[in-house]
Amino acid sequence: MTVDRLDPQTGLFLVKKIGVSDTDARHARREVDLGEATRLRRGVFTTAERWRSIDLGQKYLDRIRAVVETRKHDPIVSHQSAAALWGIPLGSPWPNAVHVLARPASHARSKNGVLVHRAEFDWDEIVEIDGVLVTSPARTLVDLARTVSFADAVVALDHGLNPDRADPRVLVYADELSEALTRVVSVRGLVRAQRALDFARPNVANPGESLSRVAIFELGFPDPELQARHRNPRGGWYYADHEWLDFRLIGEFDGKGKYLKEEYLRGRAPGDVVYEEKIREDHLRAEGFTVVRWGWAELADRAALSRLLRGAGLPVIR
Repeated sequence: MTVDRLDPQTGLFLVKKIGVSDTDARHARREVDLGEATRLRRGVFTTAERWRSIDLGQKYLDRIRAVVETRKHDPIVSHQSAAALWGIPLGSPWPNAVHVLARPASHARSKNGVLVHRAEFDWDEIVEIDGVLVTSPARTLVDLARTVSFADAVVALDHGLNPDRADPRVLVYADELSEALTRVVSVRGLVRAQRALDFARPNVANPGESLSRVAIFELGFPDPELQARHRNPRGGWYYADHEWLDFRLIGEFDGKGKYLKEEYLRGRAPGDVVYEEKIREDHLRAEGFTVVRWGWAELADRAALSRLLRGAGLPVIR
């Protein structure tokens, strides 16, 4: 299967596509046996080279597209799958199953890697992205808040509420989410959804900070102020991820992306970023603050995060 046989929009080869012969289909299946192609679903293939080169997020998008292209009727992509299409992050890895929405009376069944959610919906809650029917951002976030873990829901909600991070098509406001929640007919998951909506904030910069705030809360520490502003003596402002003014403590989440991804480096070398972080921290310490840092390892081991914050003088209050 050559690259020029792949759909330029999706990167997939569809057996049912107009112009594809039985010989083409047999050739694609033979290439799977030879390790030259990857079968995503019956009748949907891509090159093995392309499949190896894409990340897990893109692989999940390919699986979603494969399901859409092979369903008898156009499915409505929902929940985690809708989040993937909208670019809404979760705290957990993308699932294997593709999530779709169906009316309660539908005869659709969950099978073969497709998870069917039966629920009422209004058609104004459904939009189209590149020919795919998908739940709107507000409906997607409310569905997630009702069904996924508290941490995953907060990551998604924080992203959707943040005007600096969310795509303009995705950006929502708290009153939109509240209104979307009132439209849900089933009472299942309403309490957990409301809890996540109440906890979500519009000024959280990334999933690591969202998960940090969830961990801080669930460990029983006081709620921090987010993005507290401090004057930079060289001009401009610093913004602290988490701050406890009463305890003169600043907590910073440091993911590897800050030192590796171009969106954070903005043309600078990683060493320059580290040096700038040191100067920034020196300035904050000069104001009388203790600065503590943690990363993904501490979020995975909450006992380590608890020891770090306790050691910095932060009390457990819950």
